[in-house]
Amino acid sequence: MVHIITGDIHSGKSTRFLNLYSQGNREVGLYAKKLYAPDQTIAGYNLVLLPIMDEIPFICLKESVENHGDYYMQGRFAFWKEAFKKGEDYILGSPSEKGVWIDEVGGLELKGLGFDFLLRTLIDSHRDVTFTVRTSLLKSVLDRYNITEYILL
Repeated sequence: MVHIITGDIHSGKSTRFLNLYSQGNREVGLYAKKLYAPDQTIAGYNLVLLPIMDEIPFICLKESVENHGDYYMQGRFAFWKEAFKKGEDYILGSPSEKGVWIDEVGGLELKGLGFDFLLRTLIDSHRDVTFTVRTSLLKSVLDRYNITEYILL
């Protein structure tokens, strides 16, 4: 079954994701943990592997990147390609009976990048998946992955 947490930007999707995940049992997931600059603006994100809590550098501000080839550029952020690979390997290496949580699916996936392969693989194998997505992208994500049965959380 596919479960979707949706909302606008900075509306609490990731907080809801983490709260719901913590109520579950032994599932695996990928959580985008915000990193703040001294002035409390968002400086980037680490990818947290759930439940083991390992953190991987994931997203930073575009202007802080030297080698653009190692990153996907989207808006003001640079997404480290290797973090997607590490997250994908972690999830696909987990037992198939475990549900999967992904924070979040967005514009990169709609371009066939980011966690696109992972999400498609999970859905095609009928694995239980819960993910966050912006309300404005929900229909496009449902169409891209041919999701017809889902529950909004």
